Amino acid sequence: MSKRTRMLRNESEQMSEKISKDGRKVLEDMTLYIRGVDISAYDQERVRRDITQMILDGEQRGDPASSVIGEDYKVFCDSVLEEIPRLTAGQKVMMTIRDMCGAMAVLSLLWGGLYLALSAGYGDLNSVEPSYTTVTSGRLLQLVIIAAAGTWFARIYYPNPYKSRAKLWLQYTVPAIIVVFISSRVAVILKQPLFTIHAVLLVPIAVILLIIYKIIDSRVA
Repeated sequence: MSKRTRMLRNESEQMSEKISKDGRKVLEDMTLYIRGVDISAYDQERVRRDITQMILDGEQRGDPASSVIGEDYKVFCDSVLEEIPRLTAGQKVMMTIRDMCGAMAVLSLLWGGLYLALSAGYGDLNSVEPSYTTVTSGRLLQLVIIAAAGTWFARIYYPNPYKSRAKLWLQYTVPAIIVVFISSRVAVILKQPLFTIHAVLLVPIAVILLIIYKIIDSRVA
């Protein structure tokens, strides 16, 4: 997250603390809806800050959020967001690369931690099994599929407060089950070994991926 985006977020959070409980509930629903719109993180925070200011000013005049915003919060959000430019194709590509780097860094740490924990049980971190892991084409592709799917879910399937819980549950659960099944089958079927790596080396790999994530995030956020 860039410095200017972080400053806007902090400003919004400080203002939201002065809003009533009912007003914060309205603001949370609207913020959640804004997060799912295809605009930059900076523009999301800018819209959030402006809406927070409107609700706060209204409450200081004695007007509840429903009077300031209206009964249909989604319509109000859509009218405001019409003025905001959408992300360009280049920005979307950079954000996808950023999110995949973050996801693969987390998966690398989990994978490395699992193998190190297993090797500690064997009492020998230098044994061929299990501290050394052979990366097959299937495992590598599985990692990419899970990272890509996680990125896609985060960008496309952002929770919408105006949808029923049942629809949201189906929207997330069914695709997640499909991704897990497909990636697992790929890992089982494609067994061609690519290289062998010690689990400890997954830590610096994860660090490098996180550095790339932060660099891209500071440029596109």
